[in-house]
Amino acid sequence: MYFNIIATLLYVSAESLFVFCILFIRRAVVVILKGTVLKSTMPTITIKRRLFKDYFGDIKNEELDQLLFRFGLELDEVTTEVFSDGSGRNVEEVVLKIEIPANRCDLLCWEGLIRALLIFYKSCEQPNYVIAASKMIPTIQLKVTKEVETIRPYVVAAVLRNVTFNRDAYDSFIALQEKLHQNICRKRQLVAIGTHDLDKVKAPFVYSAKSPQEICFKPLNEKDKFTAAQLMTHYSKDSHLRQYLHIIEHSPVFPYICDSEGAILSMPPIINSDQSKITLQTKNILIECTAVDLHRAQIVLDTIVCMFSVYCDQPYQIDPVEVITAGGIRQTYPILSCRTGSVSTSKVNRTIGVKLPSVTVAQLLNRMGISAEVGIEDTVVYRIPPTRHDILHECDIIEDVAIAYGYNNIKKELPPAAAISDQLYLNKITEAMRKEIACAGFTEILTFSLCSRADVSMKLNQPEELNRAVEIANPKTLEFQASCFMFMHFVARTLLLPGILKTLAHNKDKALPLKLFEIQDVVERNDSSDKDPVNRRHFCAVYYGKTSGFETIHGLLDHFMRLLEVSSNPALGYCIKEDLLPFYFPGRCASIMLRGEKKIGHMGILHPSVCRAFDLNLVCSCLELSFEDVIETKSDETALF
Repeated sequence: MYFNIIATLLYVSAESLFVFCILFIRRAVVVILKGTVLKSTMPTITIKRRLFKDYFGDIKNEELDQLLFRFGLELDEVTTEVFSDGSGRNVEEVVLKIEIPANRCDLLCWEGLIRALLIFYKSCEQPNYVIAASKMIPTIQLKVTKEVETIRPYVVAAVLRNVTFNRDAYDSFIALQEKLHQNICRKRQLVAIGTHDLDKVKAPFVYSAKSPQEICFKPLNEKDKFTAAQLMTHYSKDSHLRQYLHIIEHSPVFPYICDSEGAILSMPPIINSDQSKITLQTKNILIECTAVDLHRAQIVLDTIVCMFSVYCDQPYQIDPVEVITAGGIRQTYPILSCRTGSVSTSKVNRTIGVKLPSVTVAQLLNRMGISAEVGIEDTVVYRIPPTRHDILHECDIIEDVAIAYGYNNIKKELPPAAAISDQLYLNKITEAMRKEIACAGFTEILTFSLCSRADVSMKLNQPEELNRAVEIANPKTLEFQASCFMFMHFVARTLLLPGILKTLAHNKDKALPLKLFEIQDVVERNDSSDKDPVNRRHFCAVYYGKTSGFETIHGLLDHFMRLLEVSSNPALGYCIKEDLLPFYFPGRCASIMLRGEKKIGHMGILHPSVCRAFDLNLVCSCLELSFEDVIETKSDETALF
């Protein structure tokens, strides 16, 4: 399946195109999994309409949609839902479902969203979040032991004192934790949140780990005590909690947090204790976040305390917690740091396509909750609050200026120079060849660009291939990211073959024979620099069935070269030469040579050990070659297709 995006850009510079491409990529993510294209959905929050009415009056749905759109949000739908009023009765209420960008954690609860809209439309001031400094109340300590280093090494915490919750605030407090768990916390794999009634437990607290049989407590909303081992069995049938069990179930030790009297508060990332349960009557709240990613844990903690410190008797004041690591390092959380910077007004105008003075740019940023003022020499100095962890780059500041100014207010202008663009020659030939190979009876697939170290080395009987592979330090695809935190390392593929073989393994129950192909990029180390890898376009095809089908693969190679007008004369075009490669059956392997001297690929019947490694129980023939090497031999681009 192919997607062609055609965009008409009126007034755009190279710099503008770069910035808006970044913004487009961040907001439109397509996840491709096993040949299926799935649209990534943004988180949606539900707000009771009466809460919105209290601040913005009784406005029509169309006006509400426009109000949100001008802020860069989208009203998904207006519907009715049934809620409990806390006394056992169910009440039906009109609710608004609003799509929130995944990077805006501060908008995932109605408190944060309404506050942001009030600042945007009514020029309300951005709250000033402060760390309480009281000599009357000593700082709570949370000690970390070395046992957690192998499972969830980090923890951060904070306290909200003298909180007054009503039913709406309490429900929002619970809902925000769930939204954070599903988004930035990656379903609790990276961060798990625990909230506790501080008056029901006794500081200082300890974050440690021990065997599941040694952990025993009464979990939230249960009548009896369970050991951690019993809980894993108990929750395996729970539709909500069973999805989190895999995070720790294979670990020899489970993490837990207890108070000074040994009472367990939580067993992250699974469940909290019933003893420290939060209710509407809770006044003092301990918030702890255990994690494998300290930075994300800090973002989550900042978000929760900033959103709900409004309910403290001294709004926006947060009590700190001192975390003491096993190595004796002391760090107080939350940090609530405000980042500062400056942006050139001329760059803002050039990127967006407007002509705004510095004072207007500063005013627009203030509407977006970013404190800003005019600086010197055509600059605007800004201060990013602790709620805006989504701002990572100057382009994010420019995006906020554009949102506050209004995309619809940007005038369309003709570009200063007329130019005609065209598809890259390599891509044009690639598209044509995909159609031709499909017409030859092969099915195209699209596989991941990342693969495990074993896929490109040990499974193909070539451990030295790892020297050519580029290792990924922080893969963003969720499946690979989760595996990385289980101490596995992934690399960019150096061959298309492993991905196709894994696809065969998932589809070997389909009608035989299976004839698959892929034309995509692989990543190779640059001979001159380890830090500058290059992409190379490859073509790979396989035949999987009860017979080897080697003649089919050989015929496909000849057809492929004929389409590209590559001569079969060994001296002028291509030829095959007997070779010995570790992943092919001896005597059934050949290298594909160009002009008799340059090796551009290989073909043959896979070695039985390779088939077993990829869980294939029938014979398989394949070929893979460098598509770019073939194209580079053609001096006349118009000669092809």
